[in-house]
Amino acid sequence: MITMKTQGESTLGIKGGMQLLLPAILGLSLLAPSIFHAQSIDRPEPPDWFAGDAHVHRGIGCGRSHEKNMLTPQQLLEGMQTNNLAVISVLADIGNGEMEYADRDIPMITGEDSVVSTPQSIVHWDAEWHFDPVGVTFSDKMIGGHLIVLGLKSGKTFFSQYTYPVFAWAKDQGAIAGFAHMQYLPYAFYPPPDGIPLSLDCCAPLEYPVETALGTSSFLMEDVHGSDSAMQAYYRILNTGFRPGLAASTDYSCNYGEPYGTLLTYVRIPDGNLTYRKWIEGIAKGRTVVSRNAHNEFLDLKVNGTATPGDEIRLPATRPVRVRIEWRSLKEAVGRVELVHDGAVVASQTGAVARGAPVVFEATVDFRQSGWLAARRMDWQNGHQTHTGAVFVIVESKPIRASASDAQFFIQWIDHLISRTSPGGSWGQFFSKDREAAHIRYRAAKTIFERIALEARQQALSLSAKGKVAAR
Repeated sequence: MITMKTQGESTLGIKGGMQLLLPAILGLSLLAPSIFHAQSIDRPEPPDWFAGDAHVHRGIGCGRSHEKNMLTPQQLLEGMQTNNLAVISVLADIGNGEMEYADRDIPMITGEDSVVSTPQSIVHWDAEWHFDPVGVTFSDKMIGGHLIVLGLKSGKTFFSQYTYPVFAWAKDQGAIAGFAHMQYLPYAFYPPPDGIPLSLDCCAPLEYPVETALGTSSFLMEDVHGSDSAMQAYYRILNTGFRPGLAASTDYSCNYGEPYGTLLTYVRIPDGNLTYRKWIEGIAKGRTVVSRNAHNEFLDLKVNGTATPGDEIRLPATRPVRVRIEWRSLKEAVGRVELVHDGAVVASQTGAVARGAPVVFEATVDFRQSGWLAARRMDWQNGHQTHTGAVFVIVESKPIRASASDAQFFIQWIDHLISRTSPGGSWGQFFSKDREAAHIRYRAAKTIFERIALEARQQALSLSAKGKVAAR
C-alpha cells in the first residue's frame, strides 16, 4: 500500500531491484525549497563534512606521460584549490611501477602529512598496489584488482599473486585498504553471467567479494569517471550484510588529466576537527557521500532525524522510519533524487536546484526486516551524480539478509573464479605458486555466502508466514 501527501509536483517510483520484497512507502511529502543556513557560500556540504580525493598520482604516466617532472608537493597543494579540497591522498605506485618514478614517492610514505599541508588542506602520501594482468609489458601479473592503501607508516614494492598478503601487510601498519576501480565491473542486466566478469582487463576487482566477506577490505571505490555498475556492486554486497565504505576518486592523472576532485568523497567527521586519520577512518566506517560532479553538489540524508551515512538504527520490531533527503548545489541544475532501499528505488523526486534553494523531500519507510537506505541524485543520461553511503536499520537484532539471490550471485562469482584460476583454466597461468593459498580464501568466502543465502531464504519465508497470519 502506498499513500502520498505532496506539496508541488512529485513522482513516486517503484522499480525492480535485487531484493525479494519491496517495503511499502507509508507517506511521502515534498517541502518547498528552503535555504540551508549551515551551508558555506562556496561549499554545498555541512561544516562537519570534508571533501577529498583519495586517489591522486603525481608521477609520469597516463595524462602526464609527456611531462618531464613529477608534480611537487607545493603544486599538489595548489591543485587542490580547483575543487576546494580538504584532503588528497598522493599514492605511490608500490606495484608494477607503471607511474614513474615510484622510487621517489615511496620514501614520502611516513605516516605524517606533507610539510606543505595546512590545517584546511592536507596533502598526505600513501600507496596503490597493482600488477595488471593485461595491457602491460611487465613480467609480474595478477588478476585480483587494484588496492588503495591509506594510513601507512612506510611503503615498499612487493609482488603477490593474490591480494590478501597486501591486506595483511596494511593491517600490520594499522592502515586501511580497499578495492579501487569498481567501475570496471560489468553491468548485471543480461544473464548469463549476470554481471560476473568473463574476460580480463587492467583493473577489475575480481577478488572484492572474497576479501569483503573475509573482513580484510574496508571500502569500495569508483574512479576516473565512475559508473552505475560500481553502485550495483555496492548494493549487492550490502544486501548480504557486509558494510564496506563507499568512496569516489579521480585516479589523477589517469582520468585524462582532469583536475583532482572531479570525482570526490565527502567524509563526515563528527567532532568537526579535520585530520587525515579521521578522514580515512570515516571512509572505512561508511560516513561518506560521493560525487561525480566535483565539489558542486551534496546529498544530505537523515533517517529518524539524526542518523546519517554509516550509522545504524535499531528497531525492537517492525515499524516505520522517517527519511529526509536534501539535494544542495552551488550551480543551477535539474535532476532526480531517489531513495534506495535494499538496492531498489522506492521513492523519487524530480526538481530544480540552485545555490541556496535545495530540493527536499521526506518519506516514511516501513521496515519489516533488517536492511539499509541510501540516497542518490540521478542525471538523465549519466547515471548517479551523487550517492550517499548507507544507513543501516536493524530489526529485532537480526542481520541484514535482504537478498538470497545476491548471496547466490557471489557464490557463482567465486565458483567462476576458482574454475578460471585452476590448472587448465583460462586464468590459471597467473597462479604459479599462490594458487592453493588463494583458493583457500576463495572457498572460505564461498562458505560464508552459502550461509548467508540460507539465512536470507529463511528470513524471507518467516516474513511471508507472518504476512499471511496478519492477513487472516
